[in-house]
Amino acid sequence: MTVRVSAGIPAYNEEKTIKQLLEAILSQPMKAIVLEEVIVETSGSTDATDAKVIEALEADSRIKLISGKKRKGKSATLNTILRHAKEDVVVFIDGDVVLGRSCVPVLIRPLLRDGKVGVASGKVMPIVERNDFFGFASRFIRELHHELCDYLTNRNVTPKVDGTFYAIRKNVVERFPSHVVSDDEYASWCAQNKGYRVVYVPEAVVYTKDPASLQDFVRWQKRITVGQMYIKRHLNYTVPTMKASILLPVSLKLIKKHWRETPHILTLISLVGISLILAFKTFLQHEIPYIYG
Repeated sequence: MTVRVSAGIPAYNEEKTIKQLLEAILSQPMKAIVLEEVIVETSGSTDATDAKVIEALEADSRIKLISGKKRKGKSATLNTILRHAKEDVVVFIDGDVVLGRSCVPVLIRPLLRDGKVGVASGKVMPIVERNDFFGFASRFIRELHHELCDYLTNRNVTPKVDGTFYAIRKNVVERFPSHVVSDDEYASWCAQNKGYRVVYVPEAVVYTKDPASLQDFVRWQKRITVGQMYIKRHLNYTVPTMKASILLPVSLKLIKKHWRETPHILTLISLVGISLILAFKTFLQHEIPYIYG
């Protein structure tokens, strides 16, 4: 049986990575899966992203470019991709990632094998091994996410979805509301409310460039926390990894594992705390960072 899927890439100023990403997607060993189209949404980009996509689509007609002058933010961008996607299964891939071997078909496989699976989330790892604090912070946070997902899966609890790389059935989400910052958790909530399962696929690996400066790191953590707070406010849904009963034991286990890096761990805890305070302030002021993607 042959199954057709669509891929969607929200790409804002990704001239350095988009062509390589498209080549990597199109060269994945799909076997019984047919990649029908790759939709790249680049609205608001001011660099050569469009030109790179046009160059790629001239070589492969499966690539489709959607562009506009105004940057709309990730939720609106994903809505555009969903409206144009032809197939029932859509894979969302951020425009700055590097794909692991066979990660796309591996991610899709649970949705093809089990009609009750509505969302599948891949494993995201740092793209560059750095030896400074931010390199440690990136590795620790990504490892923590993986351990949390394993912990939840082993207890038959819905795992955390990572918006960098995930697949959904098109009928799971009608549209992402403008107030949604955490598109991944909104997709998870929609799937669960429609009776679908959400699964974590650690074998489907992609690599991303995490923040390497104080300002970018705090902004990153703040955005994640604000998104989870808005999910709680509007949907009355608590993201599993926000629950202390889940987060604390897994975090303590990981801290014990990396006890030799205690100075880095203490710095990381401090920065996450500062990010939490800033996120709470943003949340109380009813500020919504629409343009975050």
